[in-house]
Amino acid sequence: MISIRSRGARRAGFTLIELLVVIAIIAVLVSLSAAGVMRILWKIPEIQTRTDIAQMDAALADFMAAYELSDPPPSKLILAENIASYPQGDPNLLFLQKVFGKNIGAQGPVDWNGDGVANGPWTLEGEQCLIFYLGGIQSTASGTPACLGFSTNKMNPAMAGGSRKGPFFEFKSSRLVPLTAINPNAASAFFVYIDGWNIQTGPKPYAFFSSRGINNGYSGDCPSLSASPYRDAGGNFTFSNKYQIISAGANATFGAGVWNPAAGAPDAAGRDDQANFSSKILGAGQQ
Repeated sequence: MISIRSRGARRAGFTLIELLVVIAIIAVLVSLSAAGVMRILWKIPEIQTRTDIAQMDAALADFMAAYELSDPPPSKLILAENIASYPQGDPNLLFLQKVFGKNIGAQGPVDWNGDGVANGPWTLEGEQCLIFYLGGIQSTASGTPACLGFSTNKMNPAMAGGSRKGPFFEFKSSRLVPLTAINPNAASAFFVYIDGWNIQTGPKPYAFFSSRGINNGYSGDCPSLSASPYRDAGGNFTFSNKYQIISAGANATFGAGVWNPAAGAPDAAGRDDQANFSSKILGAGQQ
């Protein structure tokens, strides 16, 4: 006997059209979710870099306070281990004496690079100066890059052990590298600090420019990075009488050095740069 199913009976499954509609809806939801995740992942290095810059900015203020500096430290510095080798009145010597005292070097060579050998002199680029001020004497004795701060011995700030000032910033050793690892032709192997965008683009250190350096006529303070200090359309140093800490951003390329806070960075390369004088990426306009 043949039974006839009533119209209200439940169907055995979905039609092909219904399945295709469900699959399409799932695909849209997955794509929207993936886009949201990608936006979040893209924000992580930006936030990390902004945090780094803010903390380094505060740490540099701590360094200046610890050594009673009213002017920002220079963004180009020559460190001679034999202090007597500086010419009389050399601006590098005058700065070191201002920071560490008139008797610096009176006990013998100052081992600035912590290698246990009297050598040098060492020319520090801006990106290295930043780490030197915030970290002090560098060390790789344990096989891991580290910053040891400065000895309070006014004749030898590189002396091991004893009472110390700094480090003023807590560097992650995995991002602390010698500049020669990035530019083999750099004048010295002193440390630089890779910015938070490293996970996206490969290593690029933070650049550092000081208004003191500009006023002293220094040029090419960060030559290994091909970076320039930011100025306004009139050529004035942004953050007058202070300093600039700059990240090259996601494209690992520094801008040309002109920034209009109302309109953002006019050059494409610098639109994603981040700096201590703006709470947003430079291409986002007024903070």
